[in-house]
Order: sequence, then structure tokens, then C-alpha cells
Amino acid sequence: MEAYRIFITPRACRDIEAIYNYIAQDSPVHAAAMVKRILDALEALKQSPHRNLVQRQNRKLRHPVRSLPVQPYIAYFRVYDTDRAVRIIHIRHGARHRPRKFD
Repeated sequence: MEAYRIFITPRACRDIEAIYNYIAQDSPVHAAAMVKRILDALEALKQSPHRNLVQRQNRKLRHPVRSLPVQPYIAYFRVYDTDRAVRIIHIRHGARHRPRKFD
């Protein structure tokens, strides 16, 4: 089975950079380790992208938003089966409210 391609949107890249910068204020080593954990988890989506669906979505959405917890963060993404692609759209701290709207 062909692996899915992972695309990280500019917004998600900024999220990863902000996560690194926030943690690096106390420990650049821990910041780098957290970013590596996030990127490794996203890499795993190449083989199994159909993870948790985000609740309260329109059931008619062609590409519903899914989520991947990487404690203490959550990555939000969409799967495009016909293109064998995963688009990472946002990464945020799990204690924050879920975004009301996704790109």
C-alpha cells in the first residue's frame, strides 16, 4: 500500500515554531524534543491517517477534520484519500478550546 504524503500548512508551521519558542524560553533541549515528538507523530500519519474525527462537524463534509493527540498538544488535519495526502492544518495545546473553524 502506498504511503500518504504529509503536507504541513504555513499555519501549522507557525504553530510548531511557536511551540518551540515557548518551551525554549526554559529549555531549548526540551523544546527540540517536543518538536521532534510532534514531527514523528505526524510522520506516522503516512501509514495510518484515519484517526479521530473532531466532533460537531457537518456530516456532509467531504474531508472532515481529524485529530492526533501528541500530549499536551493536538494536531488537526484532513485526509485526502484520492490524492493519498494528509494536510496538517493546525497544532495547538490540548487545554485550549477546539478551533471553531478550520481552514
